[in-house]
Amino acid sequence: MRVKVRGSFSGWFEMISGVPQGSVLGPLLFLLYVNDLSSWIQNSMRMFADDTKVWHKIVEDNDSSFLQADLKRLEEWSECWQLKFNPDKCKVMHIGHKIKTSYKMSDNGVDKVLEDLSEEKDLGVFVTSDLKPSTQCVKAANKAQSDLRMIKSRDVKIEFFG
Repeated sequence: MRVKVRGSFSGWFEMISGVPQGSVLGPLLFLLYVNDLSSWIQNSMRMFADDTKVWHKIVEDNDSSFLQADLKRLEEWSECWQLKFNPDKCKVMHIGHKIKTSYKMSDNGVDKVLEDLSEEKDLGVFVTSDLKPSTQCVKAANKAQSDLRMIKSRDVKIEFFG
């Protein structure tokens, strides 16, 4: 691979894995690169760009083993394609059950317990473990109040027509 900027080229360098960032074809190549990920997973899964969510209904204590098995398969996929997951960025949210579970992912051969969350911002929307919209509403109201204070502090005149 090499980079072209204003008619000048960098030197060539070998890419052994991954997708070149900042390129026109990069997003398409990334999608092709991760396209088979769903075939490795047995539970429900959704992907958006580089964000992947895997879930399973937890009714009994041993149901968590299905999710842990999928995490192991994700690690195997990442080894195969040399595209590592960062366990520090992988989170767990328990929705609608009180069964205590924990999940692990390997980081260079060391198992790390994934962080439990009760709230997470996902694509601009705050999701909570109780699925109530109150956090989203409070955050939106606070942002609106902040914007209004900024407008007032600058003595900006706003007129509405209609």
